[in-house]
Amino acid sequence: MAGEFEHLSIEKEPFHNPRRSGRPPRFAKRSDLRGHGQRLSGALSATTKTIKGQIASRPDAYILKLKYEDALSFDKLGVHGVEFISQEDNQVCVVFTSEQGLAIFSDHLAKLGIDDNEITARQLLEAITGIEAWGAEDRKSWAVRQYGFPAVDFFTLDIELWPLEVSGSPKRKEIIAAFEQWLVRNGIKKKDSVNLDSLLMYRVDLDREGAEKLLNHSDVRLVDLPPQTGINYQTINKDINQLPDEIPSPSANAPKVCILDSGINTNHPLLKPAIAESASFVDGEDEFDAAGHGTQVAGIALYGNIEECNASNYWVPQSWIFNGKILNRDCEFDINTIESTIISAVEHFTELGCRIFNLSIGNENSPYDGKHIRGLAYTLDTLSRKYDILFIVSVGNFRGSEEPLIPKDSWREEYPEYLFGEHNRIIDPAPALNVLTVGSLALHDATKGDLQRPDDIEHLSAARANQPSPFTRHGPSIKGAIKPELVAHGGNFASPMRFEGKQWQFKNDDPGILSLNANFFGNTLFSVCHGTSFSTPYITHLASRLLSFYPTASANMLRAMLVNHAAVPEECKTIFSDIHSKEYAKANGRREPHIDLAGYGLVNEENLYRSDENTVLLMSEDSIANDNYQFYELPLPEEFLRRKKSTRELRVSLSYSPAVRTTRLDYRATKILFNLVKGRSLDEVQKHFHKKHQKENDKLSDTISSKSNRTISSSLRSKGTVQCSTWNFKKLSPDFKWFVVVTRQDATNWGDALSSELERYALVVTVADRENEEAQLYTQISQRIDLRAKARAKV
Repeated sequence: MAGEFEHLSIEKEPFHNPRRSGRPPRFAKRSDLRGHGQRLSGALSATTKTIKGQIASRPDAYILKLKYEDALSFDKLGVHGVEFISQEDNQVCVVFTSEQGLAIFSDHLAKLGIDDNEITARQLLEAITGIEAWGAEDRKSWAVRQYGFPAVDFFTLDIELWPLEVSGSPKRKEIIAAFEQWLVRNGIKKKDSVNLDSLLMYRVDLDREGAEKLLNHSDVRLVDLPPQTGINYQTINKDINQLPDEIPSPSANAPKVCILDSGINTNHPLLKPAIAESASFVDGEDEFDAAGHGTQVAGIALYGNIEECNASNYWVPQSWIFNGKILNRDCEFDINTIESTIISAVEHFTELGCRIFNLSIGNENSPYDGKHIRGLAYTLDTLSRKYDILFIVSVGNFRGSEEPLIPKDSWREEYPEYLFGEHNRIIDPAPALNVLTVGSLALHDATKGDLQRPDDIEHLSAARANQPSPFTRHGPSIKGAIKPELVAHGGNFASPMRFEGKQWQFKNDDPGILSLNANFFGNTLFSVCHGTSFSTPYITHLASRLLSFYPTASANMLRAMLVNHAAVPEECKTIFSDIHSKEYAKANGRREPHIDLAGYGLVNEENLYRSDENTVLLMSEDSIANDNYQFYELPLPEEFLRRKKSTRELRVSLSYSPAVRTTRLDYRATKILFNLVKGRSLDEVQKHFHKKHQKENDKLSDTISSKSNRTISSSLRSKGTVQCSTWNFKKLSPDFKWFVVVTRQDATNWGDALSSELERYALVVTVADRENEEAQLYTQISQRIDLRAKARAKV
């Protein structure tokens, strides 16, 4: 049934409830304190010689790597002469110290087991299991380890320094000044830099000798190769359908969408009516698209399914397209860091009113290693929170590997097992948490040759329709956060079948998806493309349409609504054998493999923009303090809660954009999550969650089990900043009420310093009773909401 009514708003109950306290940390206990101290003293002595032999741009500044077990209170390490910088692994942290600090640290270790009563926070020393230097191998990025340095006399590298203190602080200024002077003295040319609270980055030109020096420089955290986009596009001619005489421009107040890409050919007849402003952030190049990639992306962002528009010859733009050129004519990044380019572009276009940004680019030199989120991903997370904007980014494309060799013989024969290797993890910026990351599904599985010569076997596709595209990449992101969150159709690969030993090749032009041709003069208006670059703008299109219906919606609300309407196609769930799925779940914390490829799934547009009498969307934007609960009683009518057997559905999603920090493995400064529960009254539910009553109400009677009839568990969905799960019911009871409980918990010791007193979030609940032909769900729920509003007004 098509949507008819505007979605409804709900409010939390007028009650603020402190969250239950968590378990205290467990600290390591040593039976032989003296022996433990002697071992650590020896390790510190050896490490001191190593770090003093490293290159430094300023005196009296040393970096140590501490290994530990159980808990380690980072904020208290200062009493032992060392200052916490970064958590690098589950049991590894990095600290800064000086000559004085080394002396204090050494003295405290020497006193262990002898005169340790005078040592403050002794348990921290007991937790330490090893002391090492941050060495050259630690500083090598994945790309440097994989490919080494370029085999030329001079080349470009990206350098991250340890982000001590915050941007603009005296110590940060001192580090920058000393490091840049060191660069000059060593003949290393600075090309660009980025200075954010949790990211201090340089792009430099240098020779091999300079690169080796950086690998042994005490201020350097990471040495990386510059990004490679990995963009590959092909266009083929299509018959041109006659366009309408006049394509209208969007309304004056239509949503503003910015395409950050290789530029756009703004004079394309299908784009021209919707083009707003253009700007180039590439030195020496105008804003037009010499590569064709940005024009293809813009076409899908504007029209969505171009095949359907072409078939009906219906072209009605509903958003304004802003053109931000950040890639050069070869689809490569400019001489500046991509981070600084993105910051400049976003600042420019947010001033023009852009709320949605499409970023169909990825750095193949930076696959996510399961540890820190850095670089562009961190930059996007920071900008998303600062400007309340929605970035929609691609997971990146995988087009084969030489080490390991993939495919060995055939894309088709080895699909889908290779989809979960280390070689095709999501790439920067896909791991970012405050954005929507998009993977790709196949739309077609027949090539032009198949359609023209159905009896011949020339090329066969690797994937069937609605299965993961053979080039898509897999998650998760940091701490197991679901990535990608969404998928859309982005194309397929077809392998040649008549050439022995050539099935590792793939057919470049089809089966893909239809978009616009940048070089349309004398050719065709359309092109065929494939890649996650083109699944991404479809989600951008849906987000812009949502914004046209709900112009005051925050970026959090847009994310929550899109994910709320997503579902994983059965073709994705059944692509792996039961044995493979069980092995994957066993090795990955009981995660099903389709979650890491397709996330929450493919967005269903039915009822995305409007509710109807069978399906009602409830939404709320609010804020919550740390260590608090908030309660939403769902206004479910008795008819929905009937005992008679029939399928009914509750789907809940929540989204927020926390402050982030690259030096912490937790990354998020705060966590907000939800639970769906039932009880006989609000008072009963609140008592269960209230810490004063947790002993007498340890278990809420008849609470819905987190393990029953839901699609995504609480522990899994809460790892990300956009979360969703669906509950399906055959039988309900009008004796019970249903509640969504929202909880906030800041990261211990450091999260509260970065977070706001009240953190914003968006909550979306879809109530569906589709099997009831006589349903009046929308009418009944809206009446209940009105009655509650009147009752609150009286109070």
